[in-house]
Amino acid sequence: MNDWALTARCQAFMYEYAASLDEERFEDWVALFDAQGCVYEVLSRENRDLGLPAPIMGCYTHGMVRDRVAMLAKGVLTYRHDRLLRQVSNLRVRPAGELLRIDAGLVVYRSDEEGVSSLYMVARYEVDVADQGARFAIRRMAVVVDSFGIDTMLAVPL
Repeated sequence: MNDWALTARCQAFMYEYAASLDEERFEDWVALFDAQGCVYEVLSRENRDLGLPAPIMGCYTHGMVRDRVAMLAKGVLTYRHDRLLRQVSNLRVRPAGELLRIDAGLVVYRSDEEGVSSLYMVARYEVDVADQGARFAIRRMAVVVDSFGIDTMLAVPL
């Protein structure tokens, strides 16, 4: 497979990742992670640049990733229910040992119940995926956020 074909597959994968969250298909989002072992973290760019490894939020097993959205899917968790639209851009793909590293920009827009839209989050995706032939499986998803004014509890994953 040439680089363009691989990049197109990775781009389609990241678009599906964003769409599954935008459309609140949380079970589909969980299925994108490797059931044998995965990590999902949200980190501040400032802490990361200072070498401070503590994430804002972290899940360290597939079960934790599933639990992260279980209450959302059941409608149990109480949070401000704005509509979110994720835009993924500037995707780059490179080998990372036996995995592929996907780096991409992320901008998230929010529309509230009154229809007022605003910028919610600016971040970068740093994703390590296993190519399992017919599909990719996320082994590590780091969302490195530039936006420090997170005004919700990050109920919905980025």
